[in-house]
Amino acid sequence: MGGGGGRGGDGWKVEENGFPVDDTPAQTCFTTSFHWCVKSQLVDLLKEGLWEELLDTYQPEIYISDWWGAQEDCGCKYSICVRLLGANKRTVIAEFQANSDAIQQWNDAQYHQVSYRFRQYGRGVRYVHFLHRGKETRFRPGHYGARITNSTVMVKLS
Repeated sequence: MGGGGGRGGDGWKVEENGFPVDDTPAQTCFTTSFHWCVKSQLVDLLKEGLWEELLDTYQPEIYISDWWGAQEDCGCKYSICVRLLGANKRTVIAEFQANSDAIQQWNDAQYHQVSYRFRQYGRGVRYVHFLHRGKETRFRPGHYGARITNSTVMVKLS
């Protein structure tokens, strides 16, 4: 995921996944620091090849997914917010939010998936705004926080 974002603590770092995530092309992750690190991306559905009539009339399912986890020796927090936006990029037509319970220190270091399917969301959707954030819970300098990988936005035409 590209896009802007907050660089809390020591910012973001790209690392190898501690545990592989099945069926993913890349086995790297973004690792957060000791204050909230935020990443966002705005996906222009028209530039991606969809068209207004398709989005307004058929309203194809828009599927989002994110994988996140902690490092074994440090706890973390994670949240995600995905919004379907209108042409002005400000009108929120539909929204999904999830805030995780904190993962404690000395955990299994496995990834957890968060996913959601937007259906029958209404007319006017032109953008998907994808935002996730994470941090570690012990306030250690470095990159010991939430690991985020395989972020996905997919439009399913049936």
